[in-house]
Amino acid sequence: QEFWRVWDFFMTHPESCHMFTFLLDDVGIPKDYRHMPGFGVHTFKLINKQGKETYVKFHWIPKCGEESLMDEEAVIVGGTNHSHATKDLYDAIDAGDYPEWTLAIQTMELADEDKFDFDPLDVTKTWPEDQFPLLEVGRMVLNKNCDNFFTESEQLAFCPGLIIPGIYYSDDKMLQTRVFSYSDTQRHRLGANYLQLPVNAPRCLYRENHNEGFM
Repeated sequence: QEFWRVWDFFMTHPESCHMFTFLLDDVGIPKDYRHMPGFGVHTFKLINKQGKETYVKFHWIPKCGEESLMDEEAVIVGGTNHSHATKDLYDAIDAGDYPEWTLAIQTMELADEDKFDFDPLDVTKTWPEDQFPLLEVGRMVLNKNCDNFFTESEQLAFCPGLIIPGIYYSDDKMLQTRVFSYSDTQRHRLGANYLQLPVNAPRCLYRENHNEGFM
């Protein structure tokens, strides 16, 4: 569509300004998945054994650094192979050059939520790292490619509604919507018992209320 129509829409949505600073900067086109950071726009809660709640944002930081493509490079790379990022990831794992990301978090006390000039639960905002430093808490290493792409990748069903003890939802409005909508999407795509598929089921012994019925 014409560029003026895009700008006409976004000029009436000032909350999109932050996105455009990334979209139109050098970091707008990631070189590949191995050099791309992950940032969850949603705010969750951490809950300790005493029941104390703390706001949290999650970050994945690539160990091999962040790299991007300029427009001219993206035309060549994307035009040569539209799945270049997937191929790069597959080839790196296959060669034993395992991609690794550091898991970091930012935390905020619930009592401090209204002390800033921005809404910490607004998905269009980021938390300043000078006020909320990144705390490294873990890592992820991809050390094996799929044996069966369909069962191990195509049938994956991610959903923010599926959480583990110690993590809970905040009042983030879009998160509250996705908690319901993503589960519905997976039921429509994979069937009512999609959580029984091996790739989506817990590795440990578990009990759930799904039994038989349509798959």
